[in-house]
Amino acid sequence: MRIKLVALAAAACAALAVVAAAPTVAAAPESDAGTASRPQERDVRFLDFNFAGNGFNGGDTGAPVTDTANRIAAERAEIIGLNEMCYTQWVALRDALKAKPGYAGLSDQVVVTNYDIPNCYDPVVNPDGWYVMGLMSKYDSERVMFGDTPYLDLGYHYRERYRKLVCGDVDIPRAREVRACVTHTEVPLPLVNETSFPNDPDIAQDPNYGRSINYAQAEVIAEAITPMAKRMPVALMGDLNELPFLPSLDFFYSKCGGKGVFNEVDSRDPRWPVIRHFNLGTEKCGHRQGEWTMGREGQPDIYDQPYSSNRRIDYIFVDQRHFTVGPESGWVITTPFSDHRIAVGDVTLKR
Repeated sequence: MRIKLVALAAAACAALAVVAAAPTVAAAPESDAGTASRPQERDVRFLDFNFAGNGFNGGDTGAPVTDTANRIAAERAEIIGLNEMCYTQWVALRDALKAKPGYAGLSDQVVVTNYDIPNCYDPVVNPDGWYVMGLMSKYDSERVMFGDTPYLDLGYHYRERYRKLVCGDVDIPRAREVRACVTHTEVPLPLVNETSFPNDPDIAQDPNYGRSINYAQAEVIAEAITPMAKRMPVALMGDLNELPFLPSLDFFYSKCGGKGVFNEVDSRDPRWPVIRHFNLGTEKCGHRQGEWTMGREGQPDIYDQPYSSNRRIDYIFVDQRHFTVGPESGWVITTPFSDHRIAVGDVTLKR
């Protein structure tokens, strides 16, 4: 487990398509040419960050954006997931990153999750006060369509928050194309028994309403991306608003009772199995933990007190068929410009 000090953010709509002319290798042996054209095994660095652009940063396009751009570049992140940004901040970050070495070809896929946010308003860049989330990459990427829309609507729009899933097919140099997805699920407002979920998250008066929505949205995401992982590498990044060992995450984890096909990059933090065992009375499991990503240094790790304790709610999942995750694959970075920490992961993309 490595912990660093860092922050970040990301960029705007549309995918760039770059067509490179195929070189002719006159004297190259046929076997060499074939090897060069085949995807190679290589490491890929992911980064996920909830920028907290409105509530924490008040729409500021200055220091928070500059700090984030610097940290992304310092980490040499290749595929980046971002939540909670004013579109003005997104544009500022995109432009700042494009000026960094290695990021001139940056591409991004962005979707609107809220409208008419006063702190986000700009008469030129953001006249409708958009609040956005999305994907950024050092490389070319192509937006994935869900039917007729360039995102998947997760439904259950509580408090005018339009939770979505956005995906882009990222063209990794000398490797396979990766389908990278970013999301942000609903906050489980009431603190309830984590083993009890109502059948109908549409019932707003249900005392378990918030957590039920989180569970339902996680299921919608899993139903969409799990079949994709059968045919291509898939990654899921974002603020999932639940702790690793709770039922909403069963849809993604492939281990410790999970029903999913994914591994999380930072799933071996030694504290969480103790907390899980103590609070829920369940078996310890060494593959569904993770260093905390929301909270504050010095706060306790008490899972059922989410606003007075530290907890992991931001994730980088990669499918187990196409990626290898090691014990040191994941780490977090602290930043003064968000109430979330940055999650980073190095994983191996198989040939």
